[in-house]
Amino acid sequence: MNIVKPGTRFWMLKPLLLLLLVALLATACGKAGNQSRQNDAEEPPKPVTLTIMATLDPAILEKLELEKHLKAKYPHISLKFIQIKAPDLTFETALASGEKPDLVCCSIASVGQFIDLGLLSDMTPLIKKHQFDLTRLRPGMEATVRSYSQTGEFTTMPFYMSNNVVYYNKGIFDLFGLSYPKDGMTWSDVSELNKKLTRFHNGIQYYGFQFNQQNMTYKNQMALAFVDRKTNKAIVNTDQWAKWMRTMGEFSFVEGNKPGNGQNLFLKDQTLAMYTGPSLLTLLPDAMKNGLQWGIVSLPDFDGMKGAGTQMNAPYFAIPPTSEHKDEAFQFLSVLLSEEVQTNLAAIGSIPVIQSEKAEKALGSAYPELRDNNLQAFFKDTIAKPQPYTRYDSTAANLLFKQLEEYQKGHKDVNTALRDAEEIINTEIAKLVK
Repeated sequence: MNIVKPGTRFWMLKPLLLLLLVALLATACGKAGNQSRQNDAEEPPKPVTLTIMATLDPAILEKLELEKHLKAKYPHISLKFIQIKAPDLTFETALASGEKPDLVCCSIASVGQFIDLGLLSDMTPLIKKHQFDLTRLRPGMEATVRSYSQTGEFTTMPFYMSNNVVYYNKGIFDLFGLSYPKDGMTWSDVSELNKKLTRFHNGIQYYGFQFNQQNMTYKNQMALAFVDRKTNKAIVNTDQWAKWMRTMGEFSFVEGNKPGNGQNLFLKDQTLAMYTGPSLLTLLPDAMKNGLQWGIVSLPDFDGMKGAGTQMNAPYFAIPPTSEHKDEAFQFLSVLLSEEVQTNLAAIGSIPVIQSEKAEKALGSAYPELRDNNLQAFFKDTIAKPQPYTRYDSTAANLLFKQLEEYQKGHKDVNTALRDAEEIINTEIAKLVK
């Protein structure tokens, strides 16, 4: 440290003082510059209105209190909602009118349509930028989303699921003196119950088990593919598909249990003992007013595939590449997948896509009538491994389940049904390619 000694002449101090003054000015300027940059950083972001184009009912977003949570975190973001309701308004006509969406939303069957319309973009850069933790999603979801892209891009963000469980009518089991179903059954167990429960009793035809054929075909538990991604040819005439069709078709071979509208038979007529298909949670309270006493158990297993549920069935949001507000659009998605909003979503009867004990426990809580039921059955199974997606999968699945119906009605054997399905699918794909 330099010390100035007494008696030193003032003119000798001038250079030292000058250096000190320069240093002080530099420091002051630096602080002023930092303060200026800090003030710039603290300037509120400019208001942004996100245009959402969706088949979703906007009332659902209101029930989730989504806008309240969005405003709490991102007060500069507002929403403009365009509801797609065919035939009056489709995605094609909305885009042709000049609308430029920042977010689009539809069911999983629309992935091919959105690819054709150029409405999907890779969210990976936004996921990294906004530090969104994909491990919060339920196991299997990320892999399923990436399977929709040939290069493994993350192009869609699911926001709730429609898991399959088995619903059962306690009154019918009591009538015939049978024990209620349990979690962890096999399809062989259900087959035996079906034989015991399909009866004509006191002038009423009771049915043992039925299922939504379209849903269970498209999202089959065995994760069987419909179309080869490389060749765009059907691949349904296989031993594995034959096993699946025999297992799911044999329920209809019990006399009196021909396939019908299983959902109506279960909820309205209340003559069906067991049913599976997309979630019925929001419909059960009304059925209970008409006397339905029900329970649920996890989806039965195929032999050697314990705990394998159906493939992911989840509506999703996507960010079109033409959006000028991609960051804000992703911030919207981050709020949609927050624990608060996902808990609200679970309360109104939808399966949350995040791993959250709080959200799981809230399932169905908006309906007091659903209490004291085994709602945790919805979380017993894992998402089946996805097969490489093709834009023809939805078409192929619809054609295949029609052949399943032919088999169920006894019009065709398994081999003929699958051979015909493959031929019909290939014919239809050829038309679509042209």
